[in-house]
Amino acid sequence: MDLLGDAVLHGGDRATLRLAREYPHSVATLWTALTDPALTRLWWAELRADLRPGGDFSLEWLSGPPEDLEWWPGRITAFDPPRLLEHTNSEHGLLRWELEPLDAGALRARTRLRLTNDLDGEDEWVPMSLAAWHLHLDQLAVALEGGSVDWSAWGTATNLRLRELRAAYAAHLPGLGG
Repeated sequence: MDLLGDAVLHGGDRATLRLAREYPHSVATLWTALTDPALTRLWWAELRADLRPGGDFSLEWLSGPPEDLEWWPGRITAFDPPRLLEHTNSEHGLLRWELEPLDAGALRARTRLRLTNDLDGEDEWVPMSLAAWHLHLDQLAVALEGGSVDWSAWGTATNLRLRELRAAYAAHLPGLGG
């Protein structure tokens, strides 16, 4: 498992998580996966969005029991389609999604996605948050190929993988413990 591209920066009681992935799809395709509610639900969450600076960007994560699901409000803080989306989230702090085209002359488009998540919280939340984002970004790859998530089975299906990733991040990132 390659975690070397993922990092955590600390500043007081805040942590900045940085994850980067490359996908064999165009920037436009990734942008749509980040901003179209019909697609975000395939890999991430339900989305209510007013796609403009200052607009609503509220999410309902679908990975928990239905009775525990609730909307987590947020606002768009930076917006430069199709390259940059930055928004707040009441539970996850500030999220910044940057898309960069790769291999401009290649036959098949590739895009690098950089996710930065500034969040408050204890160090114990850092490896869990990294592990959860890791799973969602893996699921994004599946969604981009036409797949989706069975959210009713997400917890059971991903529990072992989530624990493995959490332990790997805790071991890989100094000072986080296991």
